[in-house]
This record gives sequence, structure tokens and C-alpha cells, in this order.
Amino acid sequence: MADEKIFEIKGEIQEKDGNKPFLKKVNAKTETFATEKIICLFGSKNKIKRNKITIQEIKEVKADGKKGN
Repeated sequence: MADEKIFEIKGEIQEKDGNKPFLKKVNAKTETFATEKIICLFGSKNKIKRNKITIQEIKEVKADGKKGN
């Protein structure tokens, strides 16, 4: 889709032995959709419950890798 943006999402996943940081990039229309997409991806691939995922920062990134806004 032409109007999708790239978002860089930084956060942590709670595990038995402590918190594990992550940094992911996803395509989405808004920050809300990007957050939901990350939670769904971790849930479906790693069986992580949504209450174990903490989002710390969301940034819009330009297509060439430079930070937007």
C-alpha cells in the first residue's frame, strides 16, 4: 500500500530470567497499527502473551533508513 509508513519499535519482553530488549521495524499506516502488529507477531511466532510485551518507543523511519518527523 502506498500510504504505509515504516515504524521502528523499541521495547522489552518479560521472560522468566529477566527482560529481553527488542528493536523491530514494521510497515503500518499509524503508530497504533504498528504497535498492534508487533504484539501480534510476537504472539503468533513466539507464543508471548500481550501483557508480557512493553513498548518503550515508536519512531517513524523514512524509507531510506533516516528518521522521520
